[in-house]
Amino acid sequence: MPTVTFLGPFFERPMRHGIGVWTRGKVNQVTQEWVNEWRHTLPASHFLIEGEEEVTTDADNDGLPDTGWSRKDILDWMNNNEVSTGSGYLTKTAALKLVEEHLSNL
Repeated sequence: MPTVTFLGPFFERPMRHGIGVWTRGKVNQVTQEWVNEWRHTLPASHFLIEGEEEVTTDADNDGLPDTGWSRKDILDWMNNNEVSTGSGYLTKTAALKLVEEHLSNL
Protein backbone atom coordinates (compact mmCIF):
# COMPACT_ATOMS: atom_id res chain seq x y z
CA MET A 1 0.00 0.00 0.00
CA PRO A 2 1.32 3.48 -0.80
CA THR A 3 2.48 5.90 1.86
CA VAL A 4 2.51 9.70 1.81
CA THR A 5 4.92 11.69 3.99
CA PHE A 6 4.55 15.44 4.48
CA LEU A 7 7.98 17.07 4.10
CA GLY A 8 7.13 20.64 5.03
CA PRO A 9 7.73 23.56 4.88
CA PHE A 10 5.56 23.92 8.00
CA PHE A 11 5.37 21.52 10.95
CA GLU A 12 1.64 20.94 10.40
CA ARG A 13 -0.75 21.61 7.58
CA PRO A 14 -4.54 21.13 7.50
CA MET A 15 -5.69 18.51 5.01
CA ARG A 16 -8.61 18.75 2.67
CA HIS A 17 -8.19 15.07 1.83
CA GLY A 18 -10.26 13.66 4.68
CA ILE A 19 -7.33 12.43 6.80
CA GLY A 20 -7.02 15.32 9.30
CA VAL A 21 -3.74 17.23 9.66
CA TRP A 22 -0.46 16.61 7.86
CA THR A 23 2.43 16.49 10.32
CA ARG A 24 5.95 16.91 8.97
CA GLY A 25 7.76 13.57 8.84
CA LYS A 26 4.71 11.46 9.70
CA VAL A 27 4.13 8.58 7.30
CA ASN A 28 0.47 8.12 6.31
CA GLN A 29 -0.64 4.86 4.73
CA VAL A 30 -3.24 5.39 2.00
CA THR A 31 -4.82 3.40 -0.81
CA GLN A 32 -3.71 3.60 -4.43
CA GLU A 33 -7.16 4.98 -5.29
CA TRP A 34 -6.63 7.80 -2.76
CA VAL A 35 -3.25 8.68 -4.33
CA ASN A 36 -4.77 8.66 -7.81
CA GLU A 37 -7.56 11.00 -6.69
CA TRP A 38 -5.44 13.49 -4.72
CA ARG A 39 -2.02 13.38 -6.48
CA HIS A 40 -2.64 16.76 -8.13
CA THR A 41 -2.74 18.38 -4.66
CA LEU A 42 0.51 16.79 -3.42
CA PRO A 43 3.48 18.74 -4.85
CA ALA A 44 6.73 16.76 -4.85
CA SER A 45 8.46 19.63 -3.02
CA HIS A 46 6.20 19.07 0.03
CA PHE A 47 5.17 15.39 -0.17
CA LEU A 48 6.94 12.07 -0.65
CA ILE A 49 4.80 9.30 -2.19
CA GLU A 50 6.25 5.79 -1.90
CA GLY A 51 5.11 2.25 -2.62
CA GLU A 52 2.74 2.99 -5.47
CA GLU A 53 1.39 0.10 -7.45
CA GLU A 54 2.44 0.03 -11.07
CA VAL A 55 -0.35 0.16 -13.60
CA THR A 56 -0.32 -2.69 -16.10
CA THR A 57 -1.02 -1.87 -19.71
CA ASP A 58 -0.96 -4.53 -22.39
CA ALA A 59 0.89 -2.87 -25.29
CA ASP A 60 -0.15 -5.45 -27.89
CA ASN A 61 -3.49 -6.23 -26.24
CA ASP A 62 -2.64 -9.92 -26.54
CA GLY A 63 -2.64 -11.00 -22.89
CA LEU A 64 1.10 -11.72 -22.94
CA PRO A 65 3.54 -9.91 -20.64
CA ASP A 66 5.44 -6.98 -22.13
CA THR A 67 7.21 -3.88 -20.84
CA GLY A 68 3.88 -2.22 -20.04
CA TRP A 69 3.11 -4.87 -17.42
CA SER A 70 4.05 -4.45 -13.77
CA ARG A 71 6.59 -6.87 -12.31
CA LYS A 72 3.94 -8.29 -9.98
CA ASP A 73 1.56 -9.01 -12.86
CA ILE A 74 4.36 -10.62 -14.90
CA LEU A 75 5.22 -12.92 -11.99
CA ASP A 76 1.53 -13.79 -11.54
CA TRP A 77 1.29 -14.67 -15.24
CA MET A 78 4.41 -16.82 -14.95
CA ASN A 79 2.98 -18.72 -11.96
CA ASN A 80 -0.34 -19.26 -13.74
CA ASN A 81 1.46 -20.57 -16.83
CA GLU A 82 3.91 -22.75 -14.89
CA VAL A 83 7.00 -20.82 -15.96
CA SER A 84 9.89 -21.53 -13.59
CA THR A 85 11.11 -18.39 -11.84
CA GLY A 86 14.10 -20.07 -10.18
CA SER A 87 15.25 -19.03 -6.73
CA GLY A 88 16.11 -15.55 -5.59
CA TYR A 89 14.94 -12.13 -6.70
CA LEU A 90 13.77 -11.78 -10.28
CA THR A 91 13.82 -8.32 -11.89
CA LYS A 92 11.17 -7.25 -14.36
CA THR A 93 13.66 -7.42 -17.24
CA ALA A 94 14.79 -10.93 -16.26
CA ALA A 95 11.17 -12.05 -15.88
CA LEU A 96 10.33 -10.78 -19.37
CA LYS A 97 13.32 -12.68 -20.76
CA LEU A 98 12.06 -15.90 -19.11
CA VAL A 99 8.59 -15.27 -20.56
CA GLU A 100 10.10 -14.80 -24.02
CA GLU A 101 12.09 -18.05 -23.68
CA HIS A 102 8.97 -19.90 -22.47
CA LEU A 103 6.89 -18.65 -25.40
CA SER A 104 9.56 -19.51 -27.95
CA ASN A 105 9.60 -23.12 -26.68
CA LEU A 106 5.86 -23.59 -27.25
